[in-house]
Amino acid sequence: MIIEREIDMARNWFGFPLTEDCRTRLMTVLETPNRDTWDDAFSIILNGEVGLGLTVWQAVIALDPSYSDIGRVTDFEGNIISDWKRIPDRELLRQAVAYATH
Repeated sequence: MIIEREIDMARNWFGFPLTEDCRTRLMTVLETPNRDTWDDAFSIILNGEVGLGLTVWQAVIALDPSYSDIGRVTDFEGNIISDWKRIPDRELLRQAVAYATH
């Protein structure tokens, strides 16, 4: 699958391949984009050879500037005060991964 090759190219902030946990969270949001999977994956750093060091969320915003830069807000006990205004769809997420890793 093409997206798996893109994920293989992704590196964390220190230049190491993504951990299995990060890969799983990223594949899960790509397969089933919803509020919970997005909340688990938005902060994953997708450094590529060019070293942009973008999170998934920053890569989405780079491709869709209308995407909100305000995420889920919780109180100290973890209760959601306000949620994501929208969740990126599969195609935007795939493009964001490719953008960040190239």
